[in-house]
Amino acid sequence: MQLIKVKVVEGSKGILEYFDDDKKIFETEAFLGRNGVTTNKKEGDLKTPIGSFNLGIAFGIHDIQKELQIPYIQINENLYWVDDVNSRYYNQLVDVQKVSKDWESAEHLSDYPRQYEYAIEIKTNQENVPGNGSAIFLHCSVKKSTAGCVAIEREKMLEILKNLKENTLISIE
Repeated sequence: MQLIKVKVVEGSKGILEYFDDDKKIFETEAFLGRNGVTTNKKEGDLKTPIGSFNLGIAFGIHDIQKELQIPYIQINENLYWVDDVNSRYYNQLVDVQKVSKDWESAEHLSDYPRQYEYAIEIKTNQENVPGNGSAIFLHCSVKKSTAGCVAIEREKMLEILKNLKENTLISIE
């Protein structure tokens, strides 16, 4: 079984540890939400949620599906992650060529090629309850705090994706 542990060190800084079968594979610096962490995530609070969560959709700008053991989506110009609390697609990945737009706000994933070079959803709001936080990911770092995500160096993010198995949990504490 695999586990990703994120320990808050101070404010928006932490340490990520990656385990496979109870063996620590590596640890690395992690950047967290600009306003620290919370047990009560709210949309726009710039905080990283604390708890144990499933991982969801893996995505990125490169075509690496053949190298992975989990499903992966290559980002294109049509993909958005909706953060508008009034949208029926709140906290969901959408393709604008396949759905009717009903949102005023969403992350256009291809606008963040460094952060989303490699990424995976952290399912902190699995029921997509409006206002309880959206678009929380483990992604590549740009060496600064995030809007609520967990960010690590590119090479470590790619290593996780290449070795990740289904049903891996992430624990943020």
